[in-house]
Amino acid sequence: MSLKEEITILENMVPNAVRFDNANISQIDFTNAMLKNNNLSPIPPEYQEFLKESDGLILPPYEFYGTKVFERTKYNYKFPNVVDVNMPLVKSGNPLINNRVIIGSMFFDIIIFDEDDKKFKILNRINFETIKVFEKFKQLLEYIKETI
Repeated sequence: MSLKEEITILENMVPNAVRFDNANISQIDFTNAMLKNNNLSPIPPEYQEFLKESDGLILPPYEFYGTKVFERTKYNYKFPNVVDVNMPLVKSGNPLINNRVIIGSMFFDIIIFDEDDKKFKILNRINFETIKVFEKFKQLLEYIKETI
């Protein structure tokens, strides 16, 4: 099953899902440059493919960040992008973010890509304790389908 089909299935499973327009390669390259300049992991190829289908995705309680900030005036907030989500940890000097990048969240947990072992992980937002590990991004999406 293609990534586009996986996203569509998830979108159809969640009544209030929000799928954003796709990102282009220049937006992804710019975001990667910003991440690398701050000692963060670049966006992995699998997630780049996801961004080309949906530049961010809201599947309550899951959120996946993209390259752009989206103004959600109806809800009076801005849906952040990957860079904005990661910068508070960079600015605070938190070493637990080095060679990682936060790509999403769910409740009190964060979803990251860890450049060191090339895996996607769900971590506790406070202490970065590992909750779940996925070899591939599609495995993470399968997990979400099981838990929604």
